[in-house]
Amino acid sequence: MKKLITIYLLMIVMFTTYGQTKQPIKKTTATKTASTKFGALAIDRSNGLYYGWSHDYSTLSEAEQKAVEECKKKGGNCTVVLSYSGTGCAAYRTINGKVGTAFGWGLAKTKEQADAIANKECLKRSAGIIPENFVWSCNSANTGVLKEIYNASDEIFNTVKISNQEWATENLAVVKFKNGDPITEAKTSDEWQKLCKDKTPAFTNLCDLPNQQNCGIIYNVHAIKDARGVNPDGWHIPTESDWKTLVNNLGGVKKAGAQLATKDWSYTKGNNSSGFNGRPCDGTTGGVRGKKLEPTYEYGIMGTWWSSTRERSSSDPDSHYMFWIRSYDSYITGDFGNSNWAYGNYIRLVKN
Repeated sequence: MKKLITIYLLMIVMFTTYGQTKQPIKKTTATKTASTKFGALAIDRSNGLYYGWSHDYSTLSEAEQKAVEECKKKGGNCTVVLSYSGTGCAAYRTINGKVGTAFGWGLAKTKEQADAIANKECLKRSAGIIPENFVWSCNSANTGVLKEIYNASDEIFNTVKISNQEWATENLAVVKFKNGDPITEAKTSDEWQKLCKDKTPAFTNLCDLPNQQNCGIIYNVHAIKDARGVNPDGWHIPTESDWKTLVNNLGGVKKAGAQLATKDWSYTKGNNSSGFNGRPCDGTTGGVRGKKLEPTYEYGIMGTWWSSTRERSSSDPDSHYMFWIRSYDSYITGDFGNSNWAYGNYIRLVKN
């Protein structure tokens, strides 16, 4: 009986096994998903021959740390000037010489495109000297869509040493605070007035007007007072004392104007012997002369720059000292005034 049961069970197993339809084995293809990678460039902003790269790092902080470490190994006082994520390349150019004071960088999908940007940026600061030193770094393929995270190009200035101070030789032209928050742009005089009255940090760009192309950007007082800061690390908006030190170092109010001013003035022209490059870039009150935003005075007469110092004689907390250069028939002078909440002026930074 046991043998019959065993035979019966074996027949059931055989019938079940051979009666099944054989299923094809499915091949599983591993889908390659893009893993975001980060890269960075760090340089010594006072000597661009010190630099460091990083690429293909899993986090932004790791990439930035590595770039700074590589730069410091060369001996520089290094900070990050470019960080990015995704598939692409960064390029860096400096001029030849023992001290690479002129430099530029670029970011693009290919190193050739990035190099074209780096060349252009360097030529802005090299007085036409061709930047022959060229280095580059790329994240690998399949590391995500290329995205610029931080770019310090607008924070790099040519500088001049005037006695014991180091000044930028051009006006500030940033449209974001240091933390990346945008500064609101005023495009009409009505917008400017409203933003100023509402105590909103604001700028206006008058570079499309005749003779204003090299002037930079006009800021209201709330932009210069904002804790987020328009000035890059290592620089500050001059205090009243900074401006007075500059003027005194150049022989006082009546002598300083000509040394600070370029030859681009209407009446008495400057000689720019200090290298400061003071152009007649005047601020605006946003509507005193009409609906269109424009300088308060005609080009060639006045140039105005903010001080971070509040005017002591005024009860208005938004009234600040300012420095101005003005051209007259027989002389050109550098002196001091004040700007209230409605005014906008340019910013010229001085090194800490």
